[in-house]
This record gives sequence, C-alpha cells and structure tokens, in this order.
Amino acid sequence: MNPTDSDRKKRVLFYCQHLLGMGHLIRSLAILEKLRDFEVRFINGGEVASDIEVPSFVQVVNLPPLHSKPDLKGLHTASDSASLDTVKEIRRRLLLDEFERFQPHALVIELFPFGRKQFAFELIPVLARNRLNGKPTTVVCSLRDILVSKSDPTRHEERCVRFVNRYFDAVLVHSDPTFQILDETFSRTADLECPIRYTGFVAREVGPAQPQAGEQASVGDPETPVILVSVGGGRVGYELVASSIQASSILYAALPHRLLVFTGPYMPETHIASLEQLAAGRTHVILRRYTAEFPSLLEKADLSISMAGYNTCMDLLTTGVRALVLPFTAQGNDEQIMRAQKLERHGIVTVLDPVDLEPHTLAQKMASLLRSDRPDPTVGLDTNGAQQTADLIAKLLTHHDAPGLQISEGAVSVHTPPWRQRLEAFLEQQRETGSEVMHLFLRDDDVDEDEESLRRLLDITVSRWIPVNLEIIPGRLTESGITVLDTYARSLPGLFELHQHGWQHANHEPEGKKCEFGPSRPFHEQLDDIRKGKELLDRVFKGLVYPAFTPPWNRCTPDTYKALDDLGFLVLSKDHAVQPMTGYRFRELSTTLDLYRWKGGPAMKAPDEIVTVLIQQLADGLSPIGLLLHHKVMDDAAFSFLDDLLAVLAASPLIRCHSFHGLMAELERQDLQLQGVRP
Repeated sequence: MNPTDSDRKKRVLFYCQHLLGMGHLIRSLAILEKLRDFEVRFINGGEVASDIEVPSFVQVVNLPPLHSKPDLKGLHTASDSASLDTVKEIRRRLLLDEFERFQPHALVIELFPFGRKQFAFELIPVLARNRLNGKPTTVVCSLRDILVSKSDPTRHEERCVRFVNRYFDAVLVHSDPTFQILDETFSRTADLECPIRYTGFVAREVGPAQPQAGEQASVGDPETPVILVSVGGGRVGYELVASSIQASSILYAALPHRLLVFTGPYMPETHIASLEQLAAGRTHVILRRYTAEFPSLLEKADLSISMAGYNTCMDLLTTGVRALVLPFTAQGNDEQIMRAQKLERHGIVTVLDPVDLEPHTLAQKMASLLRSDRPDPTVGLDTNGAQQTADLIAKLLTHHDAPGLQISEGAVSVHTPPWRQRLEAFLEQQRETGSEVMHLFLRDDDVDEDEESLRRLLDITVSRWIPVNLEIIPGRLTESGITVLDTYARSLPGLFELHQHGWQHANHEPEGKKCEFGPSRPFHEQLDDIRKGKELLDRVFKGLVYPAFTPPWNRCTPDTYKALDDLGFLVLSKDHAVQPMTGYRFRELSTTLDLYRWKGGPAMKAPDEIVTVLIQQLADGLSPIGLLLHHKVMDDAAFSFLDDLLAVLAASPLIRCHSFHGLMAELERQDLQLQGVRP
C-alpha cells in the first residue's frame, strides 16, 4: 500500500492563546502559512473572529474560548453558560485528547512558559505526558521579540527555566538579534539548556489588495492622502480611535484626506456605537471592523495611526508608511514602549504619549508627519521570520521518527494486565448499580529535595490531573527542593498541596519502633519542633502550605495531638486506625493503603495485591481512601504501575480524588447534609 501525502508529512500541532488583542494569533497564522510541507493542526484558545482567515491546509481545533479584559486581571469565558472552572476542565481534556490522537512530531507552543502562566493547567499535563512517554514529540516555544516585565521577575524566570529545561527542545525567538535579543528582557538565557534560535521578525506578506467596498474608495485617489487608523483586536485602543476621528475633522479643512478606521473584531459594541456617532456626517471617515487586506491597504496609505504591538510594527517595517504609534502601557506593560522607542531611533515611527491624544495636538502631529518623507521600509532588519521558523522546525525534525506505537494491520493489541481489567470491571459494575461517588487521596512522604523521582511523580499526577498531597520534612528541606515545590504548586494551584512532615524525620526513641514524636519526648520538645517546622514552611512557601501534619513513621503520642491543636493544624494524617480520632479541633485524614511493605527494606507490593485491597476498600464503603506513596524508593515499575492505576481512577466518574483542603470541604459538606442543613 503506497503511503499518502499525509502519511509522509511530519505532523505539527500548533497551540496559540490570544487573550486581549489578536497579535499572537496573527503572528501564528503567518507562521502557519509557511508550514505547507507539514500536516498541521492549529489549536486556537481565544475567541474566534469570523473574518480572520486560516490557511486552507490547516485543520483548526477551537477550544472553548478564554480571554482577558483591559486590566489584564484574570481569565474570562465567552459567555455565562459555563463557569471558568468548567471551561478550563473541558479545555484541558480536549487539548490532551487532541495531542494523543494526532501524535504530532512537533508541538509548537506560542509564548508559554515565558508568558501565559494562567494556562499551565492545560499545557503542563500535555508536556508531562510527552516526557513520561519518552519525549517522542519535539516541543518548541514560539516566542515574541520582547517579554513583558513581571512583578516578581526572580520567581517568574525560575519557573521559565525549570519548565523549558524539563519539557522543551528549542526556543525560537521571532526577532532580528541586531535589533532585540532575548537577554534584554530575560536575564537567565544562559541557564536554558535547549537551543535558542533567532528566526528574524515574523511579518505578513504584502500581496495585491482586494479591498472591500468603501476601502477601495479610500485608497483609490492618489491625490487624496489616506490616513489608516487601527487598534489590533480592539479590546483596547478606543481612546486612540476616538481622538483620531476628532483630530481628522480638525485637520480636514486645511488638508483634505480620507480616514480609514479598523476598530478590530473584539471592540465592544458600546464603543462601536460611540464611534459611529462620532463619525456621523463626516463623509471622509470610513469605519470597518477588520480586513484581511490590512498590509496591502497600509502600503498604499500615507499615514498610519496605531498601537505598537508586534504585528502592527512589522507591518510598518515592511510597508514603509509614515506612522504615529501609541504604546499600550496598562498594568506596567512595557513591551510596546520598548519596541516603539527602538523603532523611533531607527526612524521608522513617531511615538505618541497619552497627552498627545488631545485632538488639536494629534492633528498637528498628523499634519507634520504627512509633510515628511516616508521612512526606509527595511532598515536592514530581517523580516523573513515566518519562513525561517518553518525551516528551523523542519531541521529539528530531520531525524525524527513517527511518534507513538505504530501497529500494523492484524497486529495483536497491547496486553491489559489482569489487575486493570478487574478494577475497571468493578468500577463499571458499581456505576451500573448506581453507586455513590467514592473519595480518595494520594499522600507522598519524605519530600525534602529536588530529585528526579519527585519530578516524575509530579509529572504523573499532573498528566492524570489528580491532586497529590506532599509531606515536606522542614529540617531537611533544601533550596532546590523549595524551588521545585514552589514552581509547581504556584503554577498549578490545588493540584500540589504542601504539608508538614515532622521536623527532621529523626528517631528519638532509644529502643523499640522509630518515632520522632514518641513517648520519650515531653510535650514542650514536641511543641517546639512542630512550631519550628511550621514557621519555616510558612516563611519559605508564603501561603502555599495547608495546615496538615504527618508524623514520621506515622507514629506520635497524645502530646503531639495537643501540640497540633495549640498550633492550629486542621488535619493529622497517619496510618488508618479502626477507631477514628475525636476530641480535637483537627480532623484525621489517614492513609488506608500503602503501596510498599517495609520489613527487611522497602519493596512494592504486587499490583494484584494492591488492587485487591483497593477494590475491597471501595466495596466496603471506606471513605476516604488514602493511597500512600514513597517517591524516594519508587522504581520504573512502581511509577509505571502508579501511572496506569491513576489512569483508571481518573477515567471513572465514581472516583473523586482530593487534596486535603478539598477533602475537608467535601467532608464538611457531608456533615451538613447529615445534619439536614443545605450547604
């Protein structure tokens, strides 16, 4: 059987999330246009604008859209029909499913992790799954020329370095290094272990114009100057458009001209109505939402008035039109001002200040620039970034075999282990009989340093989207341990919960079983050690630690309980006892199933044994069920089993996995129901 073109072509999955404007989308589409030698699937995470054209050979997958507002605070759904949490869950599943179905040779992610940290919830699971599978997909970051400064640059750059080094294979910077290098807005490029390649600027090609009705009239008369006003997507920039219309009216008597305005597809309808009223009766003003012919129209214009986003500035570079630009600077955003000031030094643009929006002032600047010479459209900068990005992706994939398991016709399917068949059958039977939801948690002990076994555990749990409770030994916590825990817990809130695991995990019993908080230690010693550990964790993790305590070796005394009460702990977690602990302000959430046996040294129990006990606990209605993990002693077989086990649990609608914080909320809800109180 002869392979088809799609069989021969390497597959590229391209992810783009535009939030406020559409610059990220337009740049991504320009790159997609050059990926014709690949089979391309485009993941769009922003709002869909019907007028924006995607190359015909590209298959588009639109995630339920999320966007930001001009204050850049938080994410917002496109409608009120679903909550933000619901939309995020749907998106996460869709993206992971698409990745596993398409099995791309290359995954191109626009901006993340250098930006878009709010989207770690859907991107890290895909990246973690790729790494767990042996990194069959080459992961590439598609990066703008200038990064936005952050309020906490040290933590931000540490997160970027860790995620790039663990999950990415290359960073492609869409800039000419003679104009702007990554080091200017990211101080730790030397710590990035993957190649950093400069592609040149990504600029749209200027083709023959096919303007819509009205647009042709605005550019068709060579004797009448044309002023083109644009504000990208339109969520910001209303003031610039309104001021331009007013300034145009002032200028028109002395200098007749056409004013062609593109408001952007995302400008609010209230602003559109206001602009229409402002332009009413001014026949030289034409208002439009969007045009696919923008570069061609810009080339024919005599003056451009715009913001200073990446794509607009690239259009100004390639067309050589005179330009007034107003950089977007809300919330301390300095990306556009940096770019605009550099272009101004090259003689490409004139930068406006907000005070210049006073209509008479703006009219004077418009008149002055119209009388000046057009700038040099090239100034020696490389604007072939789209093609060079495609070439670099092809080069990265030169020796890349097709990812995933290739099964020929008639091949036997991969064997499913008996334990998995039994567990899936049990859960399906419970579902068919109308069983109630069963609650479960994971607890991992002895967390103290950054080690590959811990990272692998984090990758498994995030790729399955199951929370894990991490028990930290405060007195043995290293700087690298602090960093990796802080990075993951802040990037994926609620998925990795941090708790206290004793103080130093040191045995204080002269004989008998090991214990850090045992009968040989008086109350005041136990209180001091627990307090020291609590204060240390609260200081280094600042708001990330939930007040839960796990005693080393799962042993402690009534003095320990009193100390925990005095210090305000909400949870004690140890080995499950037949009689639940009562009489204290904290609640006991103890493990019920240890994956290991310890006599004679740690050894993982057989998978069939673990699943047999788990099924029995589920059948007996034990709730919550707690699985005890030990990343320090887990080997490849143990991690593989855990990954498969969590896959089964995550797929069942009957299983709900929790952090301790989430579980406490669930138990409180259940308590209120038992009391006949509506939560």
